[in-house]
Amino acid sequence: MNLKSCELQSPRTDLLLAEALRRLVPTDLWRYPYQQDLVDLLAEEYAVPPECVALSAGSNTALGTVVDALAVPAGRLIVQDPVFESWLHFASLRSVPVSRCRGVETEGRVPRTTVEAFEAALSSGPPGVAAITNPGNPLGDLVPIDTVRRLARVAEDNGHILVIDDCYGAFAGTEHLSLLGEHGNVLVIRSLSKSWGLAGARLAATFGSASLIDYLQRFRMDSPVSAPTLAIAAHLAGRLTELRQVWHEVAEMRDWFVDQVRVVRPSWVALPSTTNFATFLTEGPGGGDRAAAALAVRGIRVRSVEDMEGLSGCVRISMAGRDAMERVLDGLAAGEDNGAGEP
Repeated sequence: MNLKSCELQSPRTDLLLAEALRRLVPTDLWRYPYQQDLVDLLAEEYAVPPECVALSAGSNTALGTVVDALAVPAGRLIVQDPVFESWLHFASLRSVPVSRCRGVETEGRVPRTTVEAFEAALSSGPPGVAAITNPGNPLGDLVPIDTVRRLARVAEDNGHILVIDDCYGAFAGTEHLSLLGEHGNVLVIRSLSKSWGLAGARLAATFGSASLIDYLQRFRMDSPVSAPTLAIAAHLAGRLTELRQVWHEVAEMRDWFVDQVRVVRPSWVALPSTTNFATFLTEGPGGGDRAAAALAVRGIRVRSVEDMEGLSGCVRISMAGRDAMERVLDGLAAGEDNGAGEP
């Protein structure tokens, strides 16, 4: 059971996807993809012009295109740590210097997000591409929109492109797209892999000014998007009311699971999350690794984030259905990680 990758695991989503699959026809396989219909649907849903939307085969492709198209010529990438590993991967491939800004501080022993170092980097040095994930991963907390608006203004004043990785935004109800009408230097990347249950189909949408989107499109980041993926996504675009209910149910499951973990592991601290995962501070250094290893023995994959700065002793668990989460609780209650003691 994979609770490591933050996929959208929900019985209601399974029904929506099964319905979409039944509607596929042979032409969805033998014809070349036509993207404009889905672009138009997304533009209408998010109240932006169609020319301000670009599709890609998952956010990974979008991030790589941003590095190639914008960070390579600028010669600088600024990231808020912790950062999605793909930013560093693509920057390394292209030999783009990376300024990594500490994005986690501890209050007592509990980590939380801070943008102080990131904002300072935006205020100094040569122009470049600056990337922040909001809601954050693996903390799961949300930087307020007024703070993000301030970052966009500072970035614009200093010649930076600000890229907001909005991968978990659907679960948090983010308002990042409102910045597009205020700042021409902002790109918002929203993964539909997470929020629409299309991790296997691979789909993301990038939003920005018409000029930025036009430039990114020259790098053909939309080419890998398949016709079946487009057909399934177009069907789901007409079922957003149901998807929003799924997102609400995921949040309810997360909050229920956190409450149950407090019972079986009272020494663990749940970090505030607005996403489809919960991250816990365990007993101390090594606790995240031990918890992940103990659950792996039971066939449950979760993510230890011990290797990330400021997150020693932390483990991230993504949400699924009730039966799956009860399996996790049974594993945690068994106390087999040799670091928690008995519940």
